[in-house]
Amino acid sequence: MAVSLNKNCISFYLLKPETYLFGKHYFIRKKIKAAGLKIIGKKKINLTFADLMALYPNVMARITMSLRVPFLMDLDMYFVEGENVVSRLNSLKYDIRQELSGAKIGGFLHTPDSPQELKQHLTILLKEHSQT
Repeated sequence: MAVSLNKNCISFYLLKPETYLFGKHYFIRKKIKAAGLKIIGKKKINLTFADLMALYPNVMARITMSLRVPFLMDLDMYFVEGENVVSRLNSLKYDIRQELSGAKIGGFLHTPDSPQELKQHLTILLKEHSQT
């Protein structure tokens, strides 16, 4: 999928395994669209354990994410477009989590917290993994 990643109006979200387990992927999509953001593409992501550790520098996050392995290795990555998309999608992530589980931290979806984290995560997620 060709997406111009240099534009300030593009971000992404990843769906975690529990999203499909509880059948909440359509709910999340509906919330994102209702917020005025546009989903412009999808890509299957295959993560390595090293990728998970790079995405989550916080020790507690690393522990909880590693518990999902190997189920977290194949994820759906959705590209989203809109004004102030990084901050809006990040805020929406917490609202969605709160509504689905009663907790704002962890679960269901991942989005970058800042433009800097967006760049860092795209570098990790969009690199080609060697097939050895």
